Amino acid sequence: MHNDQKYIQFLLQNNGEGIQHIYRQFADKVVALICRNSGTNDDGFDILQESLVDIYHMAKYKDFQLTTSFESFLLLVCKRKWLNELKKRKRKEVTNVENHVFDIEDDSHTAYMEHMVLVEKENILMELLDSLGERCQEIIKRCMVSKNQEKIATSLGLTYAYLRKKKSECMAKLGEKVRAHPFFKSNN
Repeated sequence: MHNDQKYIQFLLQNNGEGIQHIYRQFADKVVALICRNSGTNDDGFDILQESLVDIYHMAKYKDFQLTTSFESFLLLVCKRKWLNELKKRKRKEVTNVENHVFDIEDDSHTAYMEHMVLVEKENILMELLDSLGERCQEIIKRCMVSKNQEKIATSLGLTYAYLRKKKSECMAKLGEKVRAHPFFKSNN
């Protein structure tokens, strides 16, 4: 169990002071992440709140134990939740369109479409990662968050050499899944 499990306990115990600490510690980072990715401050706070509720439910009903820093995990949850929100927003159709709006030269639509392709790639990649075994998921996700593989190996109770070997095998499996996925076949 990670030392940051205390944050999970704050949520589980509805500890007001602890939850305020979470907001003071992490809200700015979450809001900045969302704002850098087509969101607003309000979106950032909404995503933070929803993510904390999700983490609470995971801890309460799925006996979730934190194995990485709370910050890393929270940012990952917020990022995935925001990507899903962007995906939903993309699907909503405009109901009242005036033609003159389209007369303005603007490359933001192209930038938006490029961003959405990247979001879709990341969503598919995370789905493919989630389809791997738990050990592979854990190794790859930890290596995404931290570059210090020696510490990761120690925290997983593995030797550094075995972690590198296992990570290589897991990445090869993920690579096969990526190459076989229709999205990546059609976008090559």
